[in-house]
Amino acid sequence: MPEFAHLPAELRPIAGLDAATRIAHIRAERWIPYPTATRLLGILQEAFDQPPRERMENVLLLGESGMGKTMLIRKFERANATAFDIAAGVGRRPVVVVLMPPQPVEGEFFDRVLAAVDAPLAVHWASGRPARLRAAASQMLRELGTRVLVIDEINSVLAGTGRQQRLFLQLLRFLSNDLQLALVCVGVPEARHVLLSDSQLRSRFSDEELPRWAPGEELRAFITRLVWSLPLRERSPVDSPKLRSLLLERTGGITLAICKAFERAAVAAVRSGREKVDLESFADPEIWHGLTVQDRRLPHQPQQTRRVALPG
Repeated sequence: MPEFAHLPAELRPIAGLDAATRIAHIRAERWIPYPTATRLLGILQEAFDQPPRERMENVLLLGESGMGKTMLIRKFERANATAFDIAAGVGRRPVVVVLMPPQPVEGEFFDRVLAAVDAPLAVHWASGRPARLRAAASQMLRELGTRVLVIDEINSVLAGTGRQQRLFLQLLRFLSNDLQLALVCVGVPEARHVLLSDSQLRSRFSDEELPRWAPGEELRAFITRLVWSLPLRERSPVDSPKLRSLLLERTGGITLAICKAFERAAVAAVRSGREKVDLESFADPEIWHGLTVQDRRLPHQPQQTRRVALPG
């Protein structure tokens, strides 16, 4: 049997390295595939693959903070990245991801679009007014061959006045129609009502959600894959209904909190020499510092949640 046979082959050499290197690997960001995320990536890819037309099909991707929406759209962006076009002398950007400004203000939005495509500062300064910024950003997106514009944190629309919200929704229609590109708007569930209050936009958006975790095989498989990505020298017995119940109760089913809990438990396992993660690992209160959710219940849970007892 090879050394560290419980780990994937590509991770075994890392498990043999020093503690500091392994802890750095544990704390690094990683993509853990699971069926819901794969399905949503497929929906985003369908939006990308549609031919340019006046009425583009767009996607509204919603999920609570910490569910991994930004990581998902960055993976989608990487999957559609292209090499530098030597003949044209430009780097194509088929997918552009832009972060919404704190308020839905046209000038600030297009300034962020220009920043997202690495436009020269001279373009920003020369544009100045919102209409010029819009023209400059539209030209850049055309030249870069952009097919999908992802707008992250679309819930910032909620911070605007009613008039600002209406104007920004009109702006989204303009972008989709004028540039014939698909829009992917990403945000928290509260943004759904405002964005889909426009009847024209509502008919052009597929409303998709990245739900919180619930008990089931998908969570079990996700935890297994997550532990496989950690270079611990001993096998981690995490296929435990009690452990999964504890994770859901403490984190409210939020992906970031689940991953952070395992990260902390794995770091502690390396430092202590235990070299594994199990139910006992999560008895340490430090594991849950800042992660425990008190006011969010899972859909399957009653008003009073059941406490999960740890051994000992």
